[in-house]
Amino acid sequence: MSSCRKVLFICKENVCRSIMAEAILNAVKGDRPLTVASRGLVVLFPEPLNPKAVAVLKGNEMEPSKEYSEEFVPEVDVTEGTLILTMSEQEKKQVLKSARRFGAPAEVYTLGEYAGEKTDVNSPYGGTLADYGAYYEYIDILVKMAAEKLFNKLDKEEEE
Repeated sequence: MSSCRKVLFICKENVCRSIMAEAILNAVKGDRPLTVASRGLVVLFPEPLNPKAVAVLKGNEMEPSKEYSEEFVPEVDVTEGTLILTMSEQEKKQVLKSARRFGAPAEVYTLGEYAGEKTDVNSPYGGTLADYGAYYEYIDILVKMAAEKLFNKLDKEEEE
């Protein structure tokens, strides 16, 4: 497997959790040559991002990279060196099934699994703004743990 040059966060609809994770990793990646994106598994048409998720990001001085959800298209989104981080085990299974069907070369983990935690990041649907804030804080911790692991790996490869 070649060096990771792209991180793709995936959740069900790409309107909240994966958007938050993408914004957080983009904020902490510094000048590393790393493409960070997010997609959804069930995107029948581009939907506006969840306004509570956007408000929480803006409250943390971050901006989402887009205004509408995007569908995960394995034959387009997965290239050599792509690390896929899903929000749940169920989403991971769906991604693996899709990736295999298209022969896409990818490393696929749940965000929690890659960060070293045995946990899913479930959806805060219908929650209050405070609930979304709590989800953001949880995702922030997991993304930063995952980033530390990824950046250590990338820095080590740079030295070699």
